Amino acid sequence: MTPSAPAAPLRLDGRVALVTGGARNIGLAIARRLVAEGAAVAVNGPDATEAAAAAAELCGSGVAAGFPADVSQPDAVGAMVDAVIARFGRLDILVNNAATPMTGRVPLFDLDLDAWEQSFAVNARGVFLCSVAAARAMTRGGARATDAAIVNISSVGAVRAHRRAVAYDATKGAVEATTRAMALELAPLGVRVNAVAPGAIGNDRTAALSEADRRRRAEAVPLGRIGAAADVAAAVAFLASADAAYITGQVITVDGGLTAQARPPQAEL
Repeated sequence: MTPSAPAAPLRLDGRVALVTGGARNIGLAIARRLVAEGAAVAVNGPDATEAAAAAAELCGSGVAAGFPADVSQPDAVGAMVDAVIARFGRLDILVNNAATPMTGRVPLFDLDLDAWEQSFAVNARGVFLCSVAAARAMTRGGARATDAAIVNISSVGAVRAHRRAVAYDATKGAVEATTRAMALELAPLGVRVNAVAPGAIGNDRTAALSEADRRRRAEAVPLGRIGAAADVAAAVAFLASADAAYITGQVITVDGGLTAQARPPQAEL
């Protein structure tokens, strides 16, 4: 069972959110949920056409616009945040979802420096650049922000290693450390910073798997299913809302119990 759209009252009514990597998969599900909760949403993606298409879809149920940018580039990030402010007049919520996908996984000795650097450029440097730019916008003129929130998308790979994914897991460990450090720095300014760590979540890549492969992946999950992007979006919406007003510097794991177990069911005696 996956979460449905929230009932009124809308927790994010009147607020403006920027979702990086928001044009597909988990990012698009997050954008959908924030729109459903009343936020105006700026949809970022590296591809202008894709970001515009996602925003057009969201406009059927709320307010959204596309903002293409490479989040690893300082000038592009600054221009994007300026454009969001120009379009919506403010920025209250940032969701750092953009990341290089965990595809092309290779053994450690086959991992080249270019792949390592690219992973960190998007997954870690992008979080830093977008967070600093957004926090400046949230606290313009040195004013204390009201109900401002940054939510970073991490992974269970930050605390439980994937095989053949050294670079990806290293970046997600960096994201969680950054989340805690930024939470301390920004707390006096009224900006909360938290993270969501998804486990096995369905996306456009897993959709291509056979039914047998999907069942096999679900067997290791205590709740017995692969997660849906909407499961992650529900946690993000909570952390972005006033319901989480006294939560900062934390990571919520959304994994169906995957990391709670000592070993998968097949390995139990």
